[in-house]
Amino acid sequence: MTDKLPEESLLNTYRAADDYLDTFSIPIRGREDLLTADMRVLAERILMAEIGWVTALLSFRDKLAGLVGMKTTKALAQEQGADNIICKGEGDRIGFFKIYSVSEDEIILGENDWHQDFRVSVFRKRGGAARIYVSTCCKRHNLAGHAYLALILPLHKMIVKTQLARGTALQHWATQNAK
Repeated sequence: MTDKLPEESLLNTYRAADDYLDTFSIPIRGREDLLTADMRVLAERILMAEIGWVTALLSFRDKLAGLVGMKTTKALAQEQGADNIICKGEGDRIGFFKIYSVSEDEIILGENDWHQDFRVSVFRKRGGAARIYVSTCCKRHNLAGHAYLALILPLHKMIVKTQLARGTALQHWATQNAK
């Protein structure tokens, strides 16, 4: 569901008035596994959920991005730090996303590039209205950043909604824990 960035999110300190921002959320009431999971694990399960059409789109994006000097997800993913997800900290990567900060209920990831910088927040709200929020903030630097965002935005929204649903699905967590 489309939502509003929670006031408590650290992403609020990063974003400016003219930045692009979207937020999607899903209820997690009664999901003790999601309420107690380390934020690095939660981010990995959501952002790196195996979805065939998303993988194909990212591969296509990488081919085009490489032609115009943008960073590719494949190259970024090779810059891994600690192997154990729980040991990853600022500067390490979850997939191709660089970790900028980790707290008990939020992780901020992203990347800086010549056309735009972006941050993704995975934020957990506890209590009676427990939810997981995934928010993306883009700082566009130039015309290329504006054009790129306009081009990918419809797909970006579909991808985030799908990853949020798939990454928090009970079946997905059971399968991941069985490995």
